[in-house]
Amino acid sequence: MLPVAYTLIDSVRAPTDTVFAALTEPVRMPAWLPGCTGVQSGGPLQKGARFTVRFGARQTEFEIVDFVRPATFGWVERGGRKGWKTFFRLDAVGGSTTITIRVVWIPHSLLAWLRGRFIEKRKGRRQLEEILKNLQSVLAR
Repeated sequence: MLPVAYTLIDSVRAPTDTVFAALTEPVRMPAWLPGCTGVQSGGPLQKGARFTVRFGARQTEFEIVDFVRPATFGWVERGGRKGWKTFFRLDAVGGSTTITIRVVWIPHSLLAWLRGRFIEKRKGRRQLEEILKNLQSVLAR
């Protein structure tokens, strides 16, 4: 089954180290991750680590699959949205950072693929835009 993917590329007015810290500090995640109400981590984030994320009453587990300071960060969801992967790539441009946010989902059936490809397309793009907007707000503080 072909993956369904959404990508957003934009820039934020902050150094790459600052953006990376905002993305990878569990206590700051609820401020930029849409719908997130809390994050529990057993230690510092690193490749292979798992952490628990709450979205209201729903709780899920993320496993970090990409972590290269200060350039890349990514996870795969192990809970309710099993198979969703989210990746961030940061590139320094002067005093700003170009950020690429990419979500990838491998559907489990043709019907799921059709739904994700055509019905959920706007929702996926809006989620990336909301992440970027929230992250810009976090960095402006």
